[in-house]
Amino acid sequence: MVETMRKRITAITLAAVLAAGQSVCVFASNSPNTRPVIMDSGSEGSDSSSWSGSSRNTESGTSAVSSTSVGRDTVQIPVGQAAANTGTSDGVETNSRGQAVIGDTALEFVQGSDHAVIGLPDAVVASINGINEGKALSQVVPGLELTGYYALSGTHALMTKTLDTNEEKTGAVEFPLYVPNLMEGLGTVQVLFYDNMLGQWRLITPNRIDAGAKTLWMTVTGSGTISVVYKKQ
Repeated sequence: MVETMRKRITAITLAAVLAAGQSVCVFASNSPNTRPVIMDSGSEGSDSSSWSGSSRNTESGTSAVSSTSVGRDTVQIPVGQAAANTGTSDGVETNSRGQAVIGDTALEFVQGSDHAVIGLPDAVVASINGINEGKALSQVVPGLELTGYYALSGTHALMTKTLDTNEEKTGAVEFPLYVPNLMEGLGTVQVLFYDNMLGQWRLITPNRIDAGAKTLWMTVTGSGTISVVYKKQ
């Protein structure tokens, strides 16, 4: 009888220890200190819709419309920042759809690796994947002399829309782009841009670069895919 009681007490104690261990694991997995995981549209639990994210620019403290690439880097269109490189224009605004607003144009990023390439030719998708995989730009992007250029950011799909109707539009629009790892001494900084309207890759020279503010101003004439690139002198 005594031996039987000892076995029962041991079993109960062991069960209590296991239960406590499981409880600790559950709390650890939900800890606010756990690093968040950013999912793209191909990941379980992600939103299947296109989305233009509204967030905070942690360095300037202003609101921003942001995009996170497949490589997890983030670029932002800072709300409140001057829309033109001269600094004399009205600041970028935002609307109820979470888009950046400049004049009669609304800008939004398409989130999710699948949604960002919908409708693009297979060859262009392959180039985008190559950029995000860190391959040499001169080998994956056709039609441009990119020897010596390196990607400073992954690819980000940008759409230009009419403010009132939210329909896709064309027409020149200048906007600021906050790039967290933009800094002095990079050499020649440009924006690699796949122009959806023209159906080709272009190199866009920024209208202005403020490395201290990690911001550049660029002009596009419609929707496309952007990647900030640089070439050491």
